[in-house]
Amino acid sequence: MEIIAYGTPEFEEFVKKAPISLEKAWELQLKYYIKKGEEVTGSPLFFIINGKYIFTPYYNSKIPEVKLSGVSIDSQTGESIYVDMKDKLKPKSQFGWRKPNN
Repeated sequence: MEIIAYGTPEFEEFVKKAPISLEKAWELQLKYYIKKGEEVTGSPLFFIINGKYIFTPYYNSKIPEVKLSGVSIDSQTGESIYVDMKDKLKPKSQFGWRKPNN
């Protein structure tokens, strides 16, 4: 499993080269939730795993790990699916990446 954490140089390098930008992935995440009829607020991105942006809906700073479940956006194709990996990882940043409000 290739894991790239938000807040690392590897993360920045990956997103520079990925066909699907972070902003586009954010929009695809929102469209996924709209299609499912769920609340549309968007979840932060803590990790890219195997070339997929994993938007994780919940993080509690008192618990040092994030469960790897949420909307997965393929950085090559834009395919959007929900994943529930059961694995947990400690993020480098407690905030993760979110699309800035304009």
